[in-house]
Amino acid sequence: MSTSEPRGAKPVRRPEPVRVVHLVTTLRIGGLEKVVLGLVQHRTKSMFHAQVICLDTTGVVADEFAELGVDVDVIGTSGSVPRRVIRLASRLRELKPHVLHSHNPQAHLHGTWAARLAGVPVVVHTKHGRGYPKGRLFGAFSRLASAWASRFVAVSQDAARMAIEIEHVPARKVLVIHNGIDVDRFSPRGVRPVKSGLLAVTVGRLDPIKDHLTMLRAVRLVVEQLPGFRLEVVGDGPSRPELEAACKELGVADHVRFHGYRAQVEPHLAAADLFVLSSTSEGVPLALLEAMASGLPAVVTDVGGMREVVVPGETGCLVPPRSPQALASAILAIEGQPDTLDRMGRAARRRVEEEFNLRTVVSRYEDLYLECLGRNLPQAPRVI
Repeated sequence: MSTSEPRGAKPVRRPEPVRVVHLVTTLRIGGLEKVVLGLVQHRTKSMFHAQVICLDTTGVVADEFAELGVDVDVIGTSGSVPRRVIRLASRLRELKPHVLHSHNPQAHLHGTWAARLAGVPVVVHTKHGRGYPKGRLFGAFSRLASAWASRFVAVSQDAARMAIEIEHVPARKVLVIHNGIDVDRFSPRGVRPVKSGLLAVTVGRLDPIKDHLTMLRAVRLVVEQLPGFRLEVVGDGPSRPELEAACKELGVADHVRFHGYRAQVEPHLAAADLFVLSSTSEGVPLALLEAMASGLPAVVTDVGGMREVVVPGETGCLVPPRSPQALASAILAIEGQPDTLDRMGRAARRRVEEEFNLRTVVSRYEDLYLECLGRNLPQAPRVI
């Protein structure tokens, strides 16, 4: 039987993949970069083509995009903002994306203006934390960029409020899509064996905004009552020399171990009893989601979107920022109730599975791209 089309049949139109360009500042180590990597890695490949452009430089995460076969371009830091916008617009004209997806303020400002010059039909922006454009001129240009953007995504309700109230983004454009992780990468820990002491872990960039000094001061208070307490610090960054010196000054060097950056954090999470984070500002940190997926209760500061993830008394504890005493008290309270560790750990895993699954997040973004494109979905040339 012939498989050729019958004479007179209408030509078949096959949909062309939607070309999405993600615009970031760099691809250094960080939660934002991991979010973009997850969106690219788990996209529906038959429907979406992905590419990444860095405004400044690349970074170690660029290697992971290369392993996925995803191209990474760099605009570079030379020249004024208008010149960089023009260079970016020129590159967008070459790539002809259907969607430009920018991430955080610098990419938002450059990307939306460049997309307008290049005729990109859809611009989606994601606000990953609490940062916002400062200064009258920068703020004015950013507000205009927000007016031009198709949709403005915030990773938390807290970030959405800031976008509307401080950045004056039109409320009708703002949508909340929480961050998510690949839950299958992390195995929930079983019942913890009876042992002396408590092993806590923190994961993240060693940067002042993470306020690790408060965490180390809390460690000092904890070990006074629980000499077997230990803290594993996974991550690297500019604050590391200061933090290592602080450990010696506080007399907790034997209780704190710095591991540096680790691409695979799963073994460190699997070995721990508790996750700790002392940030002064956050969106929805992936490190927290990964720890909860590993069955760890979380003791974290009540900033940004943390309250949208951690349910106090059910999956962990929320404490005020910059308070070593509050952080130490929460750690000791959980340690004093061994059954609580297991109960909270199981609840934490369930919460991430139900509310912060990366595949659901990717699906929501893809639906958003298609919604913004509307009837102007790309079509491939007709196959005769």
